[in-house]
Amino acid sequence: MAGEQQFILRVADTALADHIRRCLRENETLEGDMELRFRDNGREGELVVGNQVHKVHLLDLPTVVESYKTYDDENLVKTGDIGQILLVGGAPPAEGSFESEDGLTPPMRRARVRHLRSKPGVDRETVKKWEQAIVDILLGGAPEGTTFHDIEEEWVVDAHTGRGSWKPVPKPSRAAMAAARERSDDGDDGVDDDDNF
Repeated sequence: MAGEQQFILRVADTALADHIRRCLRENETLEGDMELRFRDNGREGELVVGNQVHKVHLLDLPTVVESYKTYDDENLVKTGDIGQILLVGGAPPAEGSFESEDGLTPPMRRARVRHLRSKPGVDRETVKKWEQAIVDILLGGAPEGTTFHDIEEEWVVDAHTGRGSWKPVPKPSRAAMAAARERSDDGDDGVDDDDNF
């Protein structure tokens, strides 16, 4: 099912714009017909008003604009999203480009250049490679050619100066590790049964 589409009609010639506005608002009659015709590509065409023919370009806006209408000047009803503009007259777009550089309002002038960054020129294989490297790191591995050094530190305050700093925690000696291993093998977890609550 095809839905209704809305476009913004921007007319560069102010006299023509005033004439069209008067005809729409005040129900004035147009001298002759007003017709919009497009070529096969659907992006270039003509607006015929009476005997005058004006070039039309259908351009994509840099952002989507919402349109509303009201029946009682209090409540607004959204009627659609507008993403394209019909530009009558004015400077034609660059060859093969059908994107409007400007938005609708003065703050959105040159919006594509100022606000919307172009896509980075990185190929898919590079992105996949780095994604896999991040997954490997998260799973505890290391990217090729990389080693991790795990250093445990603790905050130690000097008793004489009162200043603190991070100091590496000394690694337990082999004898202490062997004794801890023996205790765990014997079932002794180092806690007296009398200390249990």
